[in-house]
This record gives sequence, structure tokens and C-alpha cells, in this order.
Amino acid sequence: MSARPGLGSLVAVATLVAMAAATCAGDDKPPAQLIDGTPAERPSAVTLEGIAEDRIATTVDVVDARRVAPTTRAAQCLRRARDHAAVGAVVVRVGVNGESVTFRASSGQSLVACDRAAAASEGRHVWCGLAVGRLEHGRLRDPRLDLAGCRNAAADPVAFAWVEPGRATLYVTVSQPGFTEVYRVAARLPVRITTTSGVDQERSHTSFRITEHDGEGRLLRAYTLDARVAG
Repeated sequence: MSARPGLGSLVAVATLVAMAAATCAGDDKPPAQLIDGTPAERPSAVTLEGIAEDRIATTVDVVDARRVAPTTRAAQCLRRARDHAAVGAVVVRVGVNGESVTFRASSGQSLVACDRAAAASEGRHVWCGLAVGRLEHGRLRDPRLDLAGCRNAAADPVAFAWVEPGRATLYVTVSQPGFTEVYRVAARLPVRITTTSGVDQERSHTSFRITEHDGEGRLLRAYTLDARVAG
């Protein structure tokens, strides 16, 4: 069953499935820090229903495109994506596996993201990926899976994709080995998520196990996003 009925043929299909609360398995331990070196912390605002694993909060910062400081990574992203002039909110997310910048193009027809994986990436080559998603009636045609050239410090491929949360959703979670990563919805933009688990480079495919929660932590939906690189 399609998770987004009425959108026609999708490059990636989100399929609703039942997801039970899981405990940490094996020797996997939650990471101690995010990709930018800041300590990894548990979300303190709410208890998320159905999430039994250790939780780690990603960080999110929102700035108006007209007020992006020139020395920031967000500014570096806007310069790299200069063919797609930014308008409105620019959303910067930092997580365990990666960092991203998301914004709408002034044309109103595209959503743009810059992706960063390796913590050592600096200088001119901060961003390992650039994703441009086509908008139809304000919604994405597909999640724009990015696998090209993005690797973490251990040389594992890092997958990036967008999730379009429901109207009542305030928190999106992604299951990772040994922990759950929590993303706060911001500026009514799709949420750029990451994983290093289950990445199939030969088929340019990966799956994200996702839950969505409201502002009080109630579970709204749980599903698996099966994403493939658009050809």
C-alpha cells in the first residue's frame, strides 16, 4: 500500500508497516557525539511513544535566506547551489551520520539540499552531495536519495533522503544500529534524514525505519521508507 496515495508513480515508495518497540541488540552503543563534535544528547522535551531504544537528538537551526552569515556552512551551500536561488527558511540539521542544509528555490518548483558526511571535510569540498527535488503542488515527487560520494569517518556510505511529515508531526525518528535518532520538524519543510544501515550501493537503494510523533510524543504513524536513487 502506498504511504502517499494520489502521488502517482514514485521513485521511492513509503510503505506503512507495523513496528514494535525494540531494544538495543548486540554490542551496539549509542555514539558519544554528533558529526560536528558536539555531545550527543537525549531529547529532553517529551517521551516518544513506542521508542524503547536509546534516543539521540539531532540539532536544527533555521535562518532566513536573506540573513545567512557568509562564513557559515549554510552560506557555502547556497554558493554551491547558486543555480537555485534560496527563498524563505534555510534549515540546517546536524546528526550522528551527517549534516544537511535544506531550502526552497525561488522558482517555487524545487527543494534543494546540500549533504555532508565525513567530519574531516572542510574547505572547498565541505559538501559531498547536492540534491534537487522537484515539487508538484508543493510536494516532493520522491525523497531524493543521495548516496554519491558521502562517507563517514569509517568510510561507510551515508544515505540521505527527505521525509515529508504529516501535518500534526513534530518529531520524526529514524532507527539506527543501537539507537534511535530524533529530528524535530522545522519551517514546514521536509526533514532531511540519514542512515548508514542497510545501504545497498549496487542497487542504489536503502531503507529507513521511521516513526512520526506529535508535540506530546504520541505515535502518529510508523513505516519503512524504501528509497532508490532517481535515474
